[in-house]
Amino acid sequence: MNKKFLRHQKGITWVHGIIIVVVIAIVAAGVWLAIRKPPAPPSKELKVGVILPGTVTDYGWDYAPLIALNKLEADIPEVIVGHKFVELVEPAEAEGAIRDLMAAGYNWIWAWGFQYREAVAAAAVGAPEGTYFTINEGRPADAVSGKIDVIDEWPNKTAYLAGIVAASMSKTKKLGSVFGMETWHLVAAEVGFEAGAQAYDPAMTVDRVVVGGWADPEGGRHAAEALMAGGVDVILCQGDGTSLGVIEAVKSARTAGREVYYVGYPVDQSILAPGDVLTSLSYDYSGILKDQAQDIQTGNFGKGNYVIELGKGMELAPYYNFDEYVPSRAKTMIADARAKIIAGEIVVPHE
Repeated sequence: MNKKFLRHQKGITWVHGIIIVVVIAIVAAGVWLAIRKPPAPPSKELKVGVILPGTVTDYGWDYAPLIALNKLEADIPEVIVGHKFVELVEPAEAEGAIRDLMAAGYNWIWAWGFQYREAVAAAAVGAPEGTYFTINEGRPADAVSGKIDVIDEWPNKTAYLAGIVAASMSKTKKLGSVFGMETWHLVAAEVGFEAGAQAYDPAMTVDRVVVGGWADPEGGRHAAEALMAGGVDVILCQGDGTSLGVIEAVKSARTAGREVYYVGYPVDQSILAPGDVLTSLSYDYSGILKDQAQDIQTGNFGKGNYVIELGKGMELAPYYNFDEYVPSRAKTMIADARAKIIAGEIVVPHE
C-alpha cells in the first residue's frame, strides 16, 4: 500500500480523535451544568381576586389595590392576566368569598385587611395547587411557605411627618383624628401623628372621633363638624368611605372662610378636593406586590418579610397649592425626620 496514503489516513484518524474528545467534553459539561443549575420554573399566570371591606370607589383603603393592580398589569402583563374585586365583604363571609374566587379560577387572592386572616388560613387548607394568598395588614406569623404571604403595615412613621406639617398649619393648636373603626393600625398612625405634631409644638393636642363604620359619609361629616366646632383646624381621617363625608365637611368650612385642613389616608386624596387636602399618608403597594409575584415565580413565596412603611411604599403626599404656605421650618424638620426615621435614629411610637 502507498506509504503516503497511510500517513494521510493516520492524520485523519488523529483529527477525528480530537473532535470526539472535544464533543464528549462539551456534552459532559452540559450535563454537569444541568445538574448544578436546574431550569427555571415555568412562568405562572396569575388571576388576582381581591376581597374588600368597602368599595374601590372610596378613594381610600379599598382604592389602593386598584392603583397597585393597574401598575402590575402594565409592568408584568405576561404574569397578571386578569382580576376581580369582591366588595363589602364581612369577615364572616370572607371564607366563602375566597372559595368562590378559587372556583372561578382566581389563583392569587388578596385579602385586603387584617380582619380576613382567619378566613385565609381556613381557605388555604386544601386549596388547589398553585393558589396563593396575600394578607394586607397581616403579621409575619401568618405566612405559610409556598402558600400565604403578608404585608405588614407601620403607618406611624409617615404619620409623624404628617403631624409636623399639620402642627405647622394649625392656628388653634387643636388637631383632630377621625376613624371609621378603631383598629391597631389606625391607632398606631394617630400615635405617630400626635408625636410629630408635638415635636413641632409641644402644646398640640389631638381629639379622636370613632364613627363606627367604614362606609358612613354622613357619620364622617358629623364627626368633622363636631371637631371643628370644638376648635380643631386640621383633621387626619382614616375612614375609607366615611372619609368622603369628612372631606365634604372640611370643604364646606373652607368655602365659608374658615382656615381648616384635611389630611388623607391611605392614598393621595387631593384628587377628591384639590384645594382642601393639605397632604395624605400615601401608600403604593405595587412594588411589594410585584416582588411577591416574582417570589411566586421563583418558589420563594410565603416568607413573611414584606413591610409597607416610610421609605418602603409609603410616603407623605405633596402639599400642592398649599406648598408655599407650609413654613420652611416644618419642611426642614420633615426632611430631617424622614432621614433619621429611616436610619433608625428617631424611633416613632406606635402605642
